[in-house]
Amino acid sequence: MTDPAQRSEVSALVADDDEMNANLLVRILESGGFGQVSATTSSSDVMGLIAENNPDLLLLDVSMPSPNGFELLARIAKLEVQPVTVILTGHEHPSIERQAIELGAAAMVGKTASREVLLAKIDDALAARTE
Repeated sequence: MTDPAQRSEVSALVADDDEMNANLLVRILESGGFGQVSATTSSSDVMGLIAENNPDLLLLDVSMPSPNGFELLARIAKLEVQPVTVILTGHEHPSIERQAIELGAAAMVGKTASREVLLAKIDDALAARTE
């Protein structure tokens, strides 16, 4: 999915405990044409925001304070309707990606990835959900 018209129909939640990162990700999604985009820096707010807003996409920092990204993935897996979840990490390692995928993440992106790489990974993850 790379059509900006399709992106405009996708709502997103960004969860990153670093406020600068969260704000940057919101700007990237908005400039990429995504619809409603919200953010939180508190991992304890994530499940409530998912229940309240039912986002199509979740960008989730794996290294958040308790509950961390892996704990949140396990909780999200129990939901009837789950957002497409893309894990963000500053520690790109195959074991992190493997664990995230096993817990239900659609993809993992390093925090140093370019805007284009991030948007491409998101598009691929969203396209895989609709196949």
